[in-house]
Amino acid sequence: MMELELGNVRKPLRQLRKSLKSLPSDPAMKEVHDLRTRARRVEAIVAVLMPGNDKRANRLLKTLKPVRKAAGKVRDMDVLAAKALTLAGRTRNRSVARLLEYLRAMRVESAGQLLKTLARQRTDARHSLEQFSRQIERRFNAKNPRASSRTTGNQPHASAAIRLMDELGRWPAFTAENLHAFRIKVKELRYVMQLAQDADLKFVNALEKVKRQIGDWHDWQQLEEIAGNVLKRREDRTVLKKIGEIGTGKCNRALAAAYALKTRYLNVYADFAVSEP
Repeated sequence: MMELELGNVRKPLRQLRKSLKSLPSDPAMKEVHDLRTRARRVEAIVAVLMPGNDKRANRLLKTLKPVRKAAGKVRDMDVLAAKALTLAGRTRNRSVARLLEYLRAMRVESAGQLLKTLARQRTDARHSLEQFSRQIERRFNAKNPRASSRTTGNQPHASAAIRLMDELGRWPAFTAENLHAFRIKVKELRYVMQLAQDADLKFVNALEKVKRQIGDWHDWQQLEEIAGNVLKRREDRTVLKKIGEIGTGKCNRALAAAYALKTRYLNVYADFAVSEP
């Protein structure tokens, strides 16, 4: 049975409150990435531990969503610019320079929007995070008064893990159209698994590896779309062709990784690794 570790719930809540408070006026790539990742992780925790129509949980989700989306736009520009830079050594024309100029301009614009969003949401979000943390702790202690760090009995995270593994195990044939949606569910499952004090680290690491590979392909897909709009088909055809080739290779590897995860873990894991609480 997956036993919930209260410290594994407290930590991401505390980390997100810190990110919301300390984000500088010119946030670095890592700071933006941490804010976005922590917000998404907390959203997953809230959805698992407080399903339904809990008012405080819904308020927290409402305050976090615009922050997470704004941080995501900045993160995308950072990651895409880094990938575009890898093309610089493969061509001698100015195509990459023009693409980078566009991505960096969009980064500045997106960072400005993130700061404005934070200015509106920061106080409510941090207050909601503190309230949610207290609410979860009270619930845990009420169910198991003798345990201060973990709970027993009905474990909503274990049920959520089983549901997600079942959904992923029944996923239809992988295509470029449904691969990103698969990644989103993989991320949710990984977050849920990390809540447990006895989680299977090998499985968690396998989820992380697939998440990373699909994400890498998705980033190149986004870069290809942006480049197609920013660059000129004839003048910049060398770079456009190279981006397309890289994206195709990344897609093939991501499809293979998703299939391997499904066949090696997801089709059988729920039958023996996690039992209904």
